[in-house]
Amino acid sequence: MVMPAVHLHSVSMVTLYDLPTKTTPGTTMTWRARYALNLKDLPYQAVDVELPDAEAFAKKIGAAPASTKPDGVSPFYTIPIIQDDSTGTVGSDSAAVAAYLEKTYPFSGPITIKINDATAAYCMRVRMDGVAKVDAAEGEEREKLWAKAKDNLGKMNKWFEGNEGDLVMGPNKPSYADTASCAFLQSTRTMLREESEEWKDVASWNDGRWGTYLESFKPYEKLL
Repeated sequence: MVMPAVHLHSVSMVTLYDLPTKTTPGTTMTWRARYALNLKDLPYQAVDVELPDAEAFAKKIGAAPASTKPDGVSPFYTIPIIQDDSTGTVGSDSAAVAAYLEKTYPFSGPITIKINDATAAYCMRVRMDGVAKVDAAEGEEREKLWAKAKDNLGKMNKWFEGNEGDLVMGPNKPSYADTASCAFLQSTRTMLREESEEWKDVASWNDGRWGTYLESFKPYEKLL
């Protein structure tokens, strides 16, 4: 069923179902959805759902599974989920959420999904692999994970080559690649703690790219 484009003035409310945290709200995946909503400047509310309750809750409100479990068959339900009162749509998976918002609200905010499928897939796959484990690792293992994280960010840095601004597609052109990258950096900063030497190290890599990049997305960090 194809939903018609909705003008902002007809919007009622979008609900973002997020995971509760003790510090800054959100995970990498939920920050992608939050950034997309903030970029589109849509009115929304955030409601916490505990991860163990995600599957039952998703089924209750009619959300599709975000992917499959490692067996490749069993449906996997997780957060984020959005529920749009204006269209009756319930969506899961951060990439699908961003695509839905772009299609449904083209008259609000910048175009965020004007990148090809290969770039989107690469952005989903290439992350600071290892950083999520660095906090628990020690000694030589920690050093290897840290080096791998730095190498992956070095690969991501190539996206910006030739750009005048801080964003992947150029000045004033936020894209899904930016929401995915900044969501991961946001979660990493929270995990490592902003005042830590580890985060300051990450922020300084590639001539200070990552600290500046995340700072450029600060206008879209609205919390509810």
